[in-house]
Amino acid sequence: MGGLRERNQSGQAAVESAIVLPLFVFLILGILQLGLMHQARLLTKYAAYKAVRAGALNSAKVDAMEKAALAVLLPMLSVSSKGSGDMKLAHIPPVGSAAEFRAKWREASKNKILAEGSPLKHVEVTICGPTRSDVGGSGPELDFDDPRNTAPTGWRESHRTKLRVQVTFNYRMIIPFADWVIYQAARGRELRKELRMYSKPRDPDQARYTPGPSESLLEQAAAQKVYIAPIRATYTMRMQSNFFLNRAALPGSNECVFPFAYPAP
Repeated sequence: MGGLRERNQSGQAAVESAIVLPLFVFLILGILQLGLMHQARLLTKYAAYKAVRAGALNSAKVDAMEKAALAVLLPMLSVSSKGSGDMKLAHIPPVGSAAEFRAKWREASKNKILAEGSPLKHVEVTICGPTRSDVGGSGPELDFDDPRNTAPTGWRESHRTKLRVQVTFNYRMIIPFADWVIYQAARGRELRKELRMYSKPRDPDQARYTPGPSESLLEQAAAQKVYIAPIRATYTMRMQSNFFLNRAALPGSNECVFPFAYPAP
């Protein structure tokens, strides 16, 4: 009887370990990944400041703003390396010296996450304002220091020379297994039927959700086992150079993910 009891207890311990160990491993991996994402969020806030400052000094050129933001986020950029089988592992090369910074910048300055041909960037800058309607019919150039633009009578017109941008850092998660789980959870995916306690019946009248262009790019990356978490930050700064509307056209509308809305008059 004693030997049977010991075998039963051993079997019970094995079952409990099989249940608890995966959860414990995911907890550790998830904490590591969320910690890296928090660091990326803080850097994205600073990158938004550097981007809008570069835009304020360089006539709101998106290319200059993206390079400024990319330089700030360079320590968080990862690169792929072949692991076992077809699994793509990623690591973050350090930038502890000027030589390491230059080496990483040469590759990162292409601002591409995936192979050539994919428009998915490490860093994207979107101009929230001013829009063409905010500027009005001011000709090909808008003087940032003209009193008529800097001190208008209306509150809305006072934002004519204030550059508002949104920086999107397409952060690649690098912790295996945790990246997949966080990606699925962030996108509101249901669990696989094998992991569900019940199967929710499908509503035939419910319209099928169609992802937008940016979400489709994330899905394409996920199909290659590259899991991206977009991290966004916004910043506003008064222009220190003129808008050249015939060279760097302002957007016709606010295309930011979190758009700024003027209050009703």
